[in-house]
Amino acid sequence: MVLRLLAGRSASFGRPHRAAPTFAPGSVSRGMRMKLRARILLYIVIVLGTPLSSAPETADLEKQYREAAAQLVCQCGGCREQLTVCGMQNCHSATPMRAEIREKLQAGMTVEKIVDGFVARIGKQVLAAPTLKGFDLTAWIMPIVMFALGLIVVSWIVVRMARPAAAAEASAPVIVDPRVERELKDFEEES
Repeated sequence: MVLRLLAGRSASFGRPHRAAPTFAPGSVSRGMRMKLRARILLYIVIVLGTPLSSAPETADLEKQYREAAAQLVCQCGGCREQLTVCGMQNCHSATPMRAEIREKLQAGMTVEKIVDGFVARIGKQVLAAPTLKGFDLTAWIMPIVMFALGLIVVSWIVVRMARPAAAAEASAPVIVDPRVERELKDFEEES
C-alpha cells in the first residue's frame, strides 16, 4: 500500500492518486475570497449565536428557581418550610425537589407549569400559600374579617364600659360642703 502511494496510485481501486489543488497567492479570485469569508462569518455566527439565543441566562434561571422554590414546601414531614429555606442537610424531600425544579427550568418549562406539576403529583399541601380560588380564598379573607370583627367588639366594649361611668357622674347628687360654700363666697367677694 505504501509502495502504491509512493508510485502515484491510491490504495483503493488502483486509480492514480490526485494531489490536493494548490493555489498560488494571486490565483484565487476576489469573489471566491469574499464567498469564503462570508461562509466563515456565517459559521461563526451560527456556532456562537445559537447557544446564546436558545439557552436562558443563568441569572434569569436562578431567579426563576427561587420563585418556584418559594412557592413549594418541603415534604419531609419534619420542617414544613419552603424549599428555599429548608435547612436539613441531604433532606430526602427537598434535595430531589430542588434538582427537579432546576432540570425543568433548564428544559425550558415555566415556573407556573413546574408548580402545577408538583400540585398535580403531590397535592395542594405542597404549596407554601393557598391559592386565590374557591374555598382556598377563605384562608386569605378570614384573617381580615376576624381582625375587623375583633376591632368592632373591642371598641364596643370600651364604649360600653365608659358610658356607665359618665351616666353615674351626671345622675349622682352633688354633695356640697358648707365650708367649701363659705370659702367660694368669700373668694367671689374679694374679687
